[in-house]
Amino acid sequence: MDADRLPGFKGGAAAAMVGVALLGPCAATAAPEVASTLSGSWGGSGRIYYTDNSSENISCSAYYTSSGNDLRMAIQCRSDRNPIHIRSTLRIDGRRASGEWEERTFNASGRATGTVSPGNISLQVSGGGFNGSMTVSYSKSSHTVTISTQGIAMKSATMRFSRR
Repeated sequence: MDADRLPGFKGGAAAAMVGVALLGPCAATAAPEVASTLSGSWGGSGRIYYTDNSSENISCSAYYTSSGNDLRMAIQCRSDRNPIHIRSTLRIDGRRASGEWEERTFNASGRATGTVSPGNISLQVSGGGFNGSMTVSYSKSSHTVTISTQGIAMKSATMRFSRR
């Protein structure tokens, strides 16, 4: 659901709401809205940036499933140097998200906590000498995943997806 189309929100509201707690009925419907929008298969591309200041293009696929208030994501990206294999299970409770997150190639895993608002999931991830953030900005037809990390060789990655 596009935040700009929600009653009471005007143009540009989606950008202003990133990471901001929402009040009212939107919070109660976050889990179903996220699940109905993201569930299914996606394809896309992006770029990965490394701590040695190199970068490369990536070709990606993503798959999201849900059950009740749980959202599971699997993102796989291919490149010449390193693949990316992200797995996460999040519990969405109102506008809060928490769960587990891992990236298998760089051996990074930890606890994920964050917020959910219409069109956006914003997470902080930490564990085992690693920390980072992941943002998923989504609509019915596309979504973008942005990851920033510290403590592993992958400094950041940005991926853009469209529905398959």
